[in-house]
Amino acid sequence: MQKIHLTTVNKKTIIPVTLTVIQTFATWLIPSMYGHQVSTTIQHTFTNQVILILFVFMFNFLIFDRFTNKMPIPIFLGMTGISILVVAFSFSSIAPTIGLLLFTCLLSLLPFLFSAKNNWAGWLLFAISSMFILPETFFYVQCGFLSTNFLKILIIPLLSALFFFYPFFIKEISHSGIFNLILGILCVGLTVLGNLNTYTLIAGLLVLISWGYQQFAKQPKLLLTVNVILCLFFNVLILMK
Repeated sequence: MQKIHLTTVNKKTIIPVTLTVIQTFATWLIPSMYGHQVSTTIQHTFTNQVILILFVFMFNFLIFDRFTNKMPIPIFLGMTGISILVVAFSFSSIAPTIGLLLFTCLLSLLPFLFSAKNNWAGWLLFAISSMFILPETFFYVQCGFLSTNFLKILIIPLLSALFFFYPFFIKEISHSGIFNLILGILCVGLTVLGNLNTYTLIAGLLVLISWGYQQFAKQPKLLLTVNVILCLFFNVLILMK
């Protein structure tokens, strides 16, 4: 049997690609689960949904690459340019507003071009993009309209993204752990107050597990993998009845 030997580049790419698949699935799953509860006729073609998924995949890959593989800047900028072209040509004619929102998401990549210990802008933009703008965009493409009720539902996923991805963007501030704990408590509090059941209690436990693991984790890539998975499970649980 022929053995497959992975090159160093392939091994380094496995982690960001795996994380990208999980995060892209999470971004797609939230509006899809909610969309099944809405009676509507799909307004956009399957092709548009596939294009949007490809854009979200590339967006997440570029973010996670900065935390893991760190491809050369010219390649990074080239892939960013491709993402912009995808947005421009895919949605400018059928939904200019959607194209503008997706372009806003790409602004999350700009702070990575500067070497700063605390990437506040990137943290906020990524969380807002990943768990607010992109899920609402998926909902629009799937159902054909924007929902204010769905925007309200996205508040907790947004807080969860701020919590789970905080340690990778913000690395050097005083009492960082306490600040992140406050985010976690706020996220759990709103979740439990909104709908107290077994699923939301388990979701709250996942937040506690993540925060506890952050306090002694020595491998950033492993912590990132754990938090991406926990973020997915958290958001699935809060949407379950």
